[in-house]
Amino acid sequence: MLDANIPWQRNYKYLGVTLDKNLHFRDHIERVRNTALFYKARLGRKSKLSRRNKRTIYKMCIRTVMTYASPVFAHAAPKALHRLQVIQNQFCRAATDAHWCVRNSILHRDLELPTISKYMKDASKRFFDIAGSHPNALLRAAVDYQPPHPTHLIRRPRNVLTDPPDALTAAV
Repeated sequence: MLDANIPWQRNYKYLGVTLDKNLHFRDHIERVRNTALFYKARLGRKSKLSRRNKRTIYKMCIRTVMTYASPVFAHAAPKALHRLQVIQNQFCRAATDAHWCVRNSILHRDLELPTISKYMKDASKRFFDIAGSHPNALLRAAVDYQPPHPTHLIRRPRNVLTDPPDALTAAV
């Protein structure tokens, strides 16, 4: 561009989302995971806050960091999204000061928190409903497509709406 070489980038951060060449979002999820762990560490297991306040801090700070732009990357590999679910499980265990033998589904139910996959699925549904009825024709056209068959190798953002729930979501 203008007789200058543009260096090749493997990743690019745009509007807070780290995009990679194949849109696998591994680097984005890793960055978000590290940020959420940073905030979670500030909360501490032996914090004097009430369970209600810990839950509010999680919902306002940690979950918003983990699920920012989730309709874009909710169709990422389940293994990558599981790494975010692990952080939520760790928070639930620390907030309730639960013993290791208590199931994660019970902790989620007690704290009244949906799993990350359920939350992302609901956020994606809200996004596609709002975008589908938007007055801008270009935006309506962008979300008005039929997702490929669930067993198809190419995953699109709308696939997350038809995915079956994972084991933890089904238990909660």
